[in-house]
Amino acid sequence: MTAAMKLPRRSAPEPGTAGVIAPPESRRAPIWQRPVPGIGRAPLVWVLGVHGGAGASTLAHVLAPVADSSRRWPGVFERESPFVVLVARETIPGLTRAHDLLRQHLSGYAGRADVLGLVTVAARPGRLPAEIRRYRDVVGSLAGQLWQVPWVEEWTLVEPEKLPVWTPGDVQLPRKRRIDPLDEVPPEIHRLGSEIVAAARSALRESSYDADERMFEE
Repeated sequence: MTAAMKLPRRSAPEPGTAGVIAPPESRRAPIWQRPVPGIGRAPLVWVLGVHGGAGASTLAHVLAPVADSSRRWPGVFERESPFVVLVARETIPGLTRAHDLLRQHLSGYAGRADVLGLVTVAARPGRLPAEIRRYRDVVGSLAGQLWQVPWVEEWTLVEPEKLPVWTPGDVQLPRKRRIDPLDEVPPEIHRLGSEIVAAARSALRESSYDADERMFEE
């Protein structure tokens, strides 16, 4: 985890002002009315699984600056990060759920959360069907940034706690040699972590947030 953020409160966006039609209330994710429970040190970024089995808890383990918001928007209470990355499986239902939550955010019904992008996680090995790829690109256009996590067979064989962990500053090894994903972080995950941290850093520069630079180094 990273050092706690010292962020000033900011007012929630006015619902309905972004020109995006909000999903029905039944298809929105709730917002935490207290600090996200079960978290030790505050993360730099939250991952919000848009449905069960999206892969958010796995990413929260393998990416050190990240924590799982347990399928709710963070309330952005004192010392909580506002930054959120949505996570969905590459299926039509999964992407539809991501679409719902992106619309919820853009229409002003996700509180003070600040969405950095969308991570889609492969639902099976092999080539992504064209219809899912097209739909993913459409949904991803609402997210700003779109990342993809490939199928890692070995990760399905163990609990997330047994997976290697990426930390900012880790050196990415050359791709020439074959790695064991249970011992080393795959290059795609290394790149994902680096780009999420870069997105958070960019969002901080463009905002009035006051954050300690050390949070990017832990």
